Amino acid sequence: MKTPHSPILYGRQHITDEDIASVVAALESDFLTTGPQVALFEQELSQLTGAKHVIVCANATAGLHLACMALELPKGSLGITSPITFVASANCLEYVGARSDFVDIDPQTRCVSADALEEYCLSQSVPQVVVSVSFAGVAGDLPRIYELSKRFGFKVIEDAAHAVGSRYRFGAEWFHCGSCTHSDLAVFSFHPVKTITTGEGGAIMTNDDRLAERLKRLRSHGIGRGPEYIPEGEGAWYYQLLELGFNYRITDLQCALGRSQLKRLASIKQRRAEIVGRYTDRLGAIDGLDSPVWPIDSDPCFHLATVELPGGARGRKEVYDYLVSRMIHPQVHYIPVYWHPYYARRYGYERGKCPAAESYYSRCLSLPLYESLSDAEVEHVIKCVEEAVAESIPGMSSSQAQWGAPETTIQK
Repeated sequence: MKTPHSPILYGRQHITDEDIASVVAALESDFLTTGPQVALFEQELSQLTGAKHVIVCANATAGLHLACMALELPKGSLGITSPITFVASANCLEYVGARSDFVDIDPQTRCVSADALEEYCLSQSVPQVVVSVSFAGVAGDLPRIYELSKRFGFKVIEDAAHAVGSRYRFGAEWFHCGSCTHSDLAVFSFHPVKTITTGEGGAIMTNDDRLAERLKRLRSHGIGRGPEYIPEGEGAWYYQLLELGFNYRITDLQCALGRSQLKRLASIKQRRAEIVGRYTDRLGAIDGLDSPVWPIDSDPCFHLATVELPGGARGRKEVYDYLVSRMIHPQVHYIPVYWHPYYARRYGYERGKCPAAESYYSRCLSLPLYESLSDAEVEHVIKCVEEAVAESIPGMSSSQAQWGAPETTIQK
């Protein structure tokens, strides 16, 4: 098959004429920063998830930071999260002076193992907060983690950055990720590689009135506005700095784009599922290559299309290099967070800490997945993975492979 002229990335935004028109309309309005589009986007996300309160913000990392601040965790608090996630899921704990630790993943969901979390609580220490990370669109065992939170007394933040539009079933009922039915707070991401995008952006969901009020204040410097903050003799211009917050606001321009994208969430979800299904059906025939078998209680809006390759890390690098030489740019999600020097040096975390996570990392690869990926491009990816796995020879270095150098590079 002829190599496409443009590189096929692991993820990218898809912008339509309707999206552009929505942003242009916002540009022509009276508001560029915080205006009516922000409030409307929050309302529509509340309708999607069922959460009582939605606070949109600059990005998901800001959302996670604000969520930890709103919980008023004491300095030195213990927070638990997944090792298979982007570093922000742990960094948000460090930002507020908490200490991050990690429990192993469930090999099926790639999310925090509720069994491992329970064992940690019983044998080591009870955390003050657990950041339960959805992976690739799958929520993990939120109901059981929430039950553990009631039993042991910790708070739950659902890091649903991968899970806009995803659902999970508990008993006979389906719940949207971000509903906060089984968490105290939840966070979405609207980065360009996510399901829908605002360029950069995030959202925090909660059903707690007090948390919502504090989140809104912290998002905008910690300032209080309104009649209750105006002393006698002062006018409507008056405001009070109540605590040290941040400028984590999002703009009307971004929210206009997000609202437009949200309108086609159902079709985006369907297209992503079609692509993942084709990868699973075709690549599942390769000996030693494993595609995820997601829980029957999960209805993911796929953010990632992951496979586990035969041959361990060496084989994975050969396959990665081969795909890049064919204008396909996959990704690896994720390096175990406690391997990073900050965490390894700060807390003495060693390799071997979470065996299931490390086993997954050694073989995982994320294939291209986005709404505008064509059937021909999907076919090209499948053919190249088949070729790469067939030609990958144990012990052969990348420099020995006769696959040619990449024709293009991308900026990360």
